[in-house]
Amino acid sequence: MRKWLWVVVTAGVLAGCKKEEPAMPAGPERVTADEGAPPEAATAESFDDTAPYVLTQAKLDAYVGYQRAVQASYAAMAKELQAARARLQGTAGPENKAPGVGESMKAIESKAELEIQARRAAGLNEVDVNRIGVLVTDVITQRHMAAMLDLAAELRKLQEMQAKLKPEQAAELAPQIDILRQRVRETEELVSVRKTHGDANVDLVLTREKDLMTNYQDMLRSFGGKAQ
Repeated sequence: MRKWLWVVVTAGVLAGCKKEEPAMPAGPERVTADEGAPPEAATAESFDDTAPYVLTQAKLDAYVGYQRAVQASYAAMAKELQAARARLQGTAGPENKAPGVGESMKAIESKAELEIQARRAAGLNEVDVNRIGVLVTDVITQRHMAAMLDLAAELRKLQEMQAKLKPEQAAELAPQIDILRQRVRETEELVSVRKTHGDANVDLVLTREKDLMTNYQDMLRSFGGKAQ
């Protein structure tokens, strides 16, 4: 199971604290069910992401609330990690050069407890959080990148350029325009994401796109990224 986005970002920030420390794995990971979770969360089969996952409006709404609940914890953790990195790099003064990596791990562990509490309060199990997290990440990151790249605007520029060219020159440009037009269609319609998650799941996520995008951008800001 792929890690959902916020965990990946957390690991990335921690790995940047000290170059000599091995980076935390960013690849597939199986999460074990925590004590008190619904029985279905404890079975290995529950974490089989090759099986179809059917998202519901209630679970999506709960997940949006869950994201907001953990956002404050992640923002606080990001500050602690930045402080730890500053101590390791010696920018906070000799008296503050404490073992920052150990402190960072403690910060992650404490926030993980708050994350579990938020998940339970939202009525979601670990399977829901992992599966919805991957789905939401795939949809929202592609929508975010599409907005940043604005391929449709680039397509319009090429088409305007083509209209001003001589016929033979316009013909040479046509294949590039066709490729870009196809790319725009695939990006705007989320073709690859729909193949992975299904039309119904993607369409449902898009009903909360505004809120999910806000959560995504807040997360980026928390970890020092740039939100558009």
